[in-house]
Amino acid sequence: MADTPTHSFRAYGQTDVGLMREQNEDAFLTLPKQGFFAVADGLGGLPEGALASSLAIQCLQKWFEAPGRNGKLDMRALFNLANARVYDEGRVVSSEIGIGTTLTAFRLTRGQIEIAHVGDSGLYLFRPGEPARKLTTDHTMAEEMRARLAPGDNMYIPDYYNHTLTRCIGQAGEVETDLLAVPVKAGDRLLLYTDGVTKVFEEKEIDEVARAHESPEKLVAHLITVGNERGGPDNITAIAIYL
Repeated sequence: MADTPTHSFRAYGQTDVGLMREQNEDAFLTLPKQGFFAVADGLGGLPEGALASSLAIQCLQKWFEAPGRNGKLDMRALFNLANARVYDEGRVVSSEIGIGTTLTAFRLTRGQIEIAHVGDSGLYLFRPGEPARKLTTDHTMAEEMRARLAPGDNMYIPDYYNHTLTRCIGQAGEVETDLLAVPVKAGDRLLLYTDGVTKVFEEKEIDEVARAHESPEKLVAHLITVGNERGGPDNITAIAIYL
């Protein structure tokens, strides 16, 4: 396959139902040979969240597994493919409101990561000597309101706005997907996550633990263990990649 990863790296992903949910509505994908990773979080306000996230992830996986697959990956087209699959199933499950999921993915290739993102799952980059960088923007009502504020302005934003999505996989037509390419280098660490992580960890603490743990397995285990110690209010999914 063209554009295979040129960096060596270690990667590990895991998901956990948490302590408050009856079902795990998160799904994730790790394809180390292709340098491709993704997480999805089914929308709790819609029916069949687990179905929505698993369909989106399956769609990505099947693209890579298709016989004779070659050539450059078009992330926008791939996300539209997943969107159409989830939308079609949503018409069957609930013709009035459908089903939906977040979806955040990236591919490591040629000294950079190519990111595609919809929703409020996300991706962090940790680089020695630099502050943590959140590479994705949450597609929530809260973030849209903050973006409209002038510098120095404040506005009361209800907490539930932080979890009210303005975009998801599973809507009619093409989905508006954030696409970006970010250079990476040896020593960088990446964390792909669902919002079960950010509900129990502040960014500063995520930064600290990402630098403290010397393996992706230990970092992911820490996030899940401590997240559950703090009440496990949501499903928790994390993929850590160490370059």
